[in-house]
Amino acid sequence: MFEWSESQQTIREMVRRFVEQEIVPHVEELEHGDLPPYGILRKLYATFGMSEMARARFRKQIEAEKKGAPREKKGGGSADPAARADQAAATLIPIIELCRHCPGMVTALGVSVGLTSAAILSKGTIEQKERWALDLLTLDKIGAWAITEPGSGSDAFGGMRSSARREGDTFVLNGSKTFITNGPHADTTVFICKLEEDGVDLRDRKIVSFVLDRGMPGFVQSGPLKKMGLHSSPTGELFLSDVRVGMDRLLGGEAALVARSGGREGAKDTFQTERSGVAAMALGIVERCLELLAPLHTRSED
Repeated sequence: MFEWSESQQTIREMVRRFVEQEIVPHVEELEHGDLPPYGILRKLYATFGMSEMARARFRKQIEAEKKGAPREKKGGGSADPAARADQAAATLIPIIELCRHCPGMVTALGVSVGLTSAAILSKGTIEQKERWALDLLTLDKIGAWAITEPGSGSDAFGGMRSSARREGDTFVLNGSKTFITNGPHADTTVFICKLEEDGVDLRDRKIVSFVLDRGMPGFVQSGPLKKMGLHSSPTGELFLSDVRVGMDRLLGGEAALVARSGGREGAKDTFQTERSGVAAMALGIVERCLELLAPLHTRSED
């Protein structure tokens, strides 16, 4: 059975105290009121220096890429097993502790600093990374990763209807997305769509991604949807009507138009990033359930 080290247990206790003091008193407002989670999440980042750590990692990565060093693979980092364990713990402990009381906050956080930034960091040019990724990693801005559409179901690519029509060095974007985490509040949105290609069946068209900013002409973000739960993770719809963008907003730039399956593979890789944190979320929820059930178990034994 895995056991936290002494230093990791100290971190866990510090995060747990933060959650109990800053989040637990507001759970009802987060889940049943109209309190977005981002202010509290930014306070979490500031309290534990997470924004500064993100800035340092980002600067190191960008400097290496500018020097021509290969991008670090997932799971990389220090070769020291203990250091790698501490890095993993620093990521997993906040997820576990947040999910003991308010798992929706982890979804909102993960989509912004995880999915959205990961898409830009993995497929974007250096200029695009510097323009958008750092603000997402530090929570200075909120991100959304928009792939799901009203008619697509689990067939995200085959059922996708959102489109990009190329006109010289610009693109005209149209379409709609639904069930988009952070959609109502996102400052930066990665919009995934199909490139219009003459003579190519709709299902087989190239998948491309664009980075959009809140308030662009023709880009509408709905208010939060009324869901059955997890209102601490605001979810909404996006509508694009003739949104005109330049090549600078196409993730990967001109090179993204060359690879036939690059857009699909990139989106699949981003999905894997999301799924890797689900186990930690489940652990936090299970731990809290066992705590709540413990008094009942004790009384039944008496």
